[in-house]
Amino acid sequence: FLRFPRKARLKVKYLVMDMNASYCQLLKTVFPNAEIVTDRFHIVQHINRSFNQLRVQIMNRFRTSHSENQKKYRRLKRYWKLLLKDSTTLEPLKRHYHRLFKRPISQTEIVDELLSYNEELRTAYHFCQLLRYYFVKRDTEGFQETLKTISSTLPQSFKKKFTIFHRYQSGISNAFKVSHSNGVTEGLNNKIKLIKRIAFGYRNFYNFRARIYLQQGLIFEN
Repeated sequence: FLRFPRKARLKVKYLVMDMNASYCQLLKTVFPNAEIVTDRFHIVQHINRSFNQLRVQIMNRFRTSHSENQKKYRRLKRYWKLLLKDSTTLEPLKRHYHRLFKRPISQTEIVDELLSYNEELRTAYHFCQLLRYYFVKRDTEGFQETLKTISSTLPQSFKKKFTIFHRYQSGISNAFKVSHSNGVTEGLNNKIKLIKRIAFGYRNFYNFRARIYLQQGLIFEN
């Protein structure tokens, strides 16, 4: 970033970044007038990953020889994506036959069934859904208050994952106020990774860069 003149760097108002303390302070010295904005994608990603890790821990408790536990294990493993969806987007009435339940059942009913298997899972689910609700509403106060009310019955390892939100409170508050995001950059980065993976790597950087330009519809000059 130092290749930009100081006069230009002083005009930068916002820096959008993930929750990485290692270079946060460094960027503040390079762009002294900029406010840190925590990227919204990483906020939701952290909520989902934290909940999903707890789901896996609880799911493995049902990995026993008991037939009922085996059913619960398979269901928690099969329908994990529904637990990560915004609860308001779940289909409450439309039922389809699902082999693991041996009956027609809706998405909402599946989630309710899965949450009935464990109280920790249910409590963590509603906690994360509430965080996501305030996130969508861009309600900073509601988001921060929800963090303070995390249930004492939840595992310490789960609660510890959310202390990072307290450390980045300012950046998260800014994320609720402004529309800036690294979404375009993240999308391009994922596309580049996909290009590299499909080709099983490239012999030289020239071919790699040419392929990226071609995929993006850009003119590549030697």
